[in-house]
Amino acid sequence: MKRNSKGYYGIATGNALPAVPEEVRLLTELFGSLVEDASVCMYILNGDAFTYFNQAFCMFTGYSKEEIIGHEKAMELIIHPEDLQVVKRHIYERLHEGALESRYRVRVIRKDGSLVHSEIHSRKSSINGEIVMAGAVIDVTEEVTAALRLKENNERFHSLFYSNPDAIFAFDSTGTFTDANPSCEALTGFTIPELLQMPFAPLVLPDHLPKTLTYFQEALQGRTNHYEIVIYHKNGTHLNLEITNFPKKQDGAIVGAYGIAKDITDKVRYKQQMENLAFYDPLTKLPNRRLFEDRVQQAIEFSKISDANPAVLFLDLDRFKFINDSLGHHFGDEFLKTFSLRLQENLRKGDTVARIAGDEFAVLLPTVEMNEAERIAARLVAILREPFEVDGHSATISASIGIAFAGEPGERAAGLIHKADTAMYFTKKHGSNDYTVYSKELDFKTIYKVAIEKDLKNAIEKKELCLHYQPIVNLKTGKLAAMEALIRWDNPTLGFVPPDNFIPISEESGEIVHIGKWVLETACRQLKDWQDAGHPPFKVCVNISTIQLKHPDFVATVQQILKATGLSPRWLELEVTESILMENTEIVKESLQRLKELGVSMSIDDFGTGYTSLSYLRQFAFDRVKIDRSFIGDIEEDLNGKAITSSIIALAHKLNIGVIAEGIENQVQLGFLEEELCDEGQGYYFSRPRPAAQIDFQTWPKTN
Repeated sequence: MKRNSKGYYGIATGNALPAVPEEVRLLTELFGSLVEDASVCMYILNGDAFTYFNQAFCMFTGYSKEEIIGHEKAMELIIHPEDLQVVKRHIYERLHEGALESRYRVRVIRKDGSLVHSEIHSRKSSINGEIVMAGAVIDVTEEVTAALRLKENNERFHSLFYSNPDAIFAFDSTGTFTDANPSCEALTGFTIPELLQMPFAPLVLPDHLPKTLTYFQEALQGRTNHYEIVIYHKNGTHLNLEITNFPKKQDGAIVGAYGIAKDITDKVRYKQQMENLAFYDPLTKLPNRRLFEDRVQQAIEFSKISDANPAVLFLDLDRFKFINDSLGHHFGDEFLKTFSLRLQENLRKGDTVARIAGDEFAVLLPTVEMNEAERIAARLVAILREPFEVDGHSATISASIGIAFAGEPGERAAGLIHKADTAMYFTKKHGSNDYTVYSKELDFKTIYKVAIEKDLKNAIEKKELCLHYQPIVNLKTGKLAAMEALIRWDNPTLGFVPPDNFIPISEESGEIVHIGKWVLETACRQLKDWQDAGHPPFKVCVNISTIQLKHPDFVATVQQILKATGLSPRWLELEVTESILMENTEIVKESLQRLKELGVSMSIDDFGTGYTSLSYLRQFAFDRVKIDRSFIGDIEEDLNGKAITSSIIALAHKLNIGVIAEGIENQVQLGFLEEELCDEGQGYYFSRPRPAAQIDFQTWPKTN
């Protein structure tokens, strides 16, 4: 087949083309209408190389015809590596075995790196005497995703219902059992066949029956409820249960009710025994450490004879000392009481909250799966950082959480609590406002930390540190606006050490002052070398920490480095994080003001993730804010990410502050930011960070 001037291929009928020009024209137009402009992806494959595909195929893969047709490695570009052999096997079978047609599914990698599921319909054909594979490609991503989601939901339901340690059951509208899981047998003593022939009313003690019927009717009316009742066991004993009822729907109509029952008999008896004992914190009225340890031990012992999986959450408040010192101890006490109430309100019945000491709290989850415990911790992290209203003041705080699960032979309460405390400490030292699940690896991380602290002291002298540079691009002009200097450490023993690992340790040890000075001087000197080489001017951006900014000689150090390197202050920009502004407003404000007087630019890094309020943007003369990459990453999926990003851009522009978007990775994100008039952008879409020696300003960074 030969390609004509319009970019189509000649139409083959048998082994010869029509001789009449008018027939050729009509067939060409027909080809363009039915094949070239079709909405279905079509292709012709000769051996391993594409000899033709239509416009729909171009749009589907993101590649142009020039990039693919005749390219020997085309299939390796488009087909997922794990599926490549599937395609080749089907081609071989069509060419060398009996069947003419095949239909199969593979994953396709588009040019932008995104992954789609496709269904290929392939047929062996002969064109101009050559054996080729012709076929169509259909996007089945939504179908595959829906099928996987349905399978996952079915498996989740089966697991939650039939494998749940709690008794789960279903009633029809008359209150008769229609389903029950194996835990119902263990709870009531009745077998499942026996339960499925009886209503729930005979199981409930007469004094508790009116309440039970009321809540059952509420469930039939669409309301979920929680309550405690006492029932008869088949052997005649009484059991205290915690019940959750919620409506059972079918085709949108309520046809009955579901229920979940927890046996709380031991809990009720234990509570009654302990009511008169002084095991509670006098301020918050929560159990104290002694009572909490006892309840944890009870949960551990109970787990040995049941399917219960106890877990402990250890919480430490971030910045409570700041609140206590700023607003007084009376406010601090009232805050702790309010905090305790919110903590209790957002946990399950049966969970225990205790005040261990000061601003440390602990939670016992007596029966919980690992995923559920992590969901609870994540929910607490989110809920606890919402503002607290105390004595007419609004205060914001966050919590660092550690999680530890029981299960070790000979486990004791004190050891389990200590594990949760260790995990909490790791959270606090490596990010705060989050949670960490305890593992033995944390002990190894302590050793790793010691090694980092030891080798970091000589890293500069041994020339183990270097800087990589990532471009910041003007989104209006596409030109290079700045370079961010990013520190890297390659240690002979530890290997590549991520900045997130060694920077916090350098701050704890005070080594950050020495390292920070080296970074600043190296970056300024490199930029001056680029300027002297005749490259167009741009700024260099350097991150500074709290320790550096609070150091009394920091401003003088910056001034000295600028003088020594010969770099004008206008080409230097220092980046601070939002949390730095909460340390000591007056000291920070003075240092920032002196830097501005030198002519150095200032920006806020990771904007939107910390504690910055609008007042800080008014108090400090920042030149730019950098929108945190988490919001940019949400642009494609999360409408809140779009809304937050748009609001930050609009707010900054109203205050005459420039905006940089971090973490741009694709054209969709870039397009949204351009529509919102974001000033500058940074991310892998333009370039990964590179050493200075590998930078070619003629081809780098990638811009539109």
